[in-house]
Amino acid sequence: MTVRLLEWTRPWPWPWILFAAALGARLVYILQGYEIPPQDTPDYDEIALNLLRGDGFVARDNWFGFELRSWRPPFYPFFLALVYGVWGHSHQAVQLVQAIIGAGTVVLVYDLARRLHPQSALLAGLLATVYGPLVTISAEVMTETWFTFLLVLSAWFLVDATGADRMSRRSLLAGGVAIGLAALTRPVGLLFLPAFALATFWHRGPQSLRRTLWVTLAVCCTILPWSLRNYQVHRAWVPISTHGGFILSRSNAAEPAWRQEHGWGIEESFFHQIPSETERDRYWFRQGISFIRSHPGTYLKLAAERFLRFWYFLRPEYNFWFVLILPFFLVGLWRYGRTEGFLLLSSFAGISLLIFSFVLYGSTRFRLPLEPFFLLFAAAFIRDAWNCSRRTSGMLAAALLVNLLLYWGDEPLRDLVLNLLREWNLK
Repeated sequence: MTVRLLEWTRPWPWPWILFAAALGARLVYILQGYEIPPQDTPDYDEIALNLLRGDGFVARDNWFGFELRSWRPPFYPFFLALVYGVWGHSHQAVQLVQAIIGAGTVVLVYDLARRLHPQSALLAGLLATVYGPLVTISAEVMTETWFTFLLVLSAWFLVDATGADRMSRRSLLAGGVAIGLAALTRPVGLLFLPAFALATFWHRGPQSLRRTLWVTLAVCCTILPWSLRNYQVHRAWVPISTHGGFILSRSNAAEPAWRQEHGWGIEESFFHQIPSETERDRYWFRQGISFIRSHPGTYLKLAAERFLRFWYFLRPEYNFWFVLILPFFLVGLWRYGRTEGFLLLSSFAGISLLIFSFVLYGSTRFRLPLEPFFLLFAAAFIRDAWNCSRRTSGMLAAALLVNLLLYWGDEPLRDLVLNLLREWNLK
């Protein structure tokens, strides 16, 4: 017997219902006032307040008075400046706006599912509405909410372009703008462009070139004004930020920063040694590349460890939601990952995982913006399996039960996982 809710694919009024429910869930969480670790928030705050004071896009307070004018990508500090300019320096105002953006992401997930796998649209929307990590990020004064929204928006504009016979140039350009804005939020957003090129070529062959060029043009036009600003400031070519070399160097070292409790700090003496922001970036970049070339065995071991870190579900605490959805996502990825539309999402996830494992530091923070796409795969599989309702109900019940048992025993589980990693020399 099939549950009717899983069959209902009419768009009205579900987008509005999902938006309201998602907004309500996020506001309820925000109003609980949970303590949120500051992470990179002080940097973003300072830049936003400096913009409002007329000092320009610059951070000094955390860097011993040295001016960093391109350390952070621009989108999020400008967003904060806009919010603070209207409501004053209020993190709660930021959180409320981000709750609206997060609810918008849920609607986009629902509409993506309607186009990719219509029968699972409502289930995908409901999962995105209540999915814990997507709810809680609205409370963080960090890039996650906007970056996730812009990635899903990029997919929303471009998912049909990978296989359709005809495609609106307007949609291609809009998708390119969304990718560009995602990159101006976090540079890894650029990975959506090769994912689009790969998925389109897979389905359209040489005919994909024109579509890829239109999207690329829009991406470049979106990023170029900021690149020109950086050139004017530094008299050097800095496409988005001067943060890349630092991340590469600290991620690829004998004792990388992501293994250390305070590994991401920079000594004041280093700023005196290399006062130029662009020269520091280039120095770190050369340092990272040199380590990879001279220590290939250690580098591959670090890549394997980062791959495991990407899937890790015990940081900072047991991730009940991710573990619950993970098996259904993996089966859904296997079943639909090469089909039209879904291939764009699986390509982006695959390329991102490669970069996070072999270049960056495999943090679960990198995984979070991909999780709306994971929900789409999981919802499609669950819906298709629902015809065998007794078997599917058993699978869902078993997954929930196992997950609850692991959740209740997370401390012994954490010790077990850490001991295994140490035995395998991956910790």
